[in-house]
Amino acid sequence: MAPASTPQRASVLIIAGGRGTRFWPASREARPKPLFSIDGKTSLLADTILRHVPLIPRERIFVLAAAAHQAPFRRALRGLIPADNLIVEPDARGTAVAIAYGAAIIQRRLGEGIIAAVAADHYIATAAQYRRTLAEAIGLAASNESIVAVGITPTRPETGYGYQKIGPKAGAGFKIEKFVEKPALAIARRMVRSGRYLWNASMFVASTRTLAREFAAHCPALGKAAQRLALTPRTKLARAYGRLRFDSFDRVIMEKSSNVLGVRARFSWHDVGSWDGLWDAIGEAGGNVLRGNAIALESERVLAYPDSRLMVLFGVRDLIVVDTGDAILVAHRAMSPHLRRVTEELERRGLQRYL
Repeated sequence: MAPASTPQRASVLIIAGGRGTRFWPASREARPKPLFSIDGKTSLLADTILRHVPLIPRERIFVLAAAAHQAPFRRALRGLIPADNLIVEPDARGTAVAIAYGAAIIQRRLGEGIIAAVAADHYIATAAQYRRTLAEAIGLAASNESIVAVGITPTRPETGYGYQKIGPKAGAGFKIEKFVEKPALAIARRMVRSGRYLWNASMFVASTRTLAREFAAHCPALGKAAQRLALTPRTKLARAYGRLRFDSFDRVIMEKSSNVLGVRARFSWHDVGSWDGLWDAIGEAGGNVLRGNAIALESERVLAYPDSRLMVLFGVRDLIVVDTGDAILVAHRAMSPHLRRVTEELERRGLQRYL
């Protein structure tokens, strides 16, 4: 049998939680953001799965999603991974709970090994370079019994991301001295100029033993609960799961641990957190992002996602226009990060059918 340090003995836990309210109206309660397609062909979730193959065998790729999204995820996963590799949590409880519970389920199924926890809805342009980086992280996590975090070379002083401070070299990676969560703009500028900080991509690699040790040290209640829940019958799981109240994995474990190493990403990455973020990921300076049956005339920096109808944008700039058949969004690009206000207003007006 191959040793645990090889990719063949590693597993991937893809976290597919969250509604993606900043992608309304394409992202809904019944159609969460990971099922959105950037190119109109494959979903973000499918792209995430496929970029791990052949480094990680499909039978060792798992997706964790909330029970409310179970049906659309089961449909989306057909032919991609085994059906029972969908781990269903009764309700989304944040990344600390998701990783603890998902890792416990995987360990119960496959035994000890390395687990890479990644998001289902990030945009990564170079799959081969991603696999090369992940292989480095797997090797580092196995040889050092550490949690390994992937860092992204920042291209701008972004206030919406967390940062990692690069420390001394450690094997193929480096020691992470500290994490800084969503700094103010002036601080972000200083960090980017220093060259000693990377964006935190929330991609974590660790052995099941390391994860158990870190949870025992920094959040023993969650570590013990996850092991119990992995053995709990589905009929009794919801009540016990609903009592879990913990922060993100970054805050619960990563910011407290002294056993964290990092590797620098070799790939192009974007978290695609909003429509404007999507334009940043795939658009070109001054250009337009058009999908489907869309035409832009005398227009600059527009993003158009039509449904089946023809969409024509004429003489406009910096607009996002999305048509989903039952709803149309027209927004200035600068307002894209604030689309949660739209879903909150729809909820206030009792228009749940559009959520």
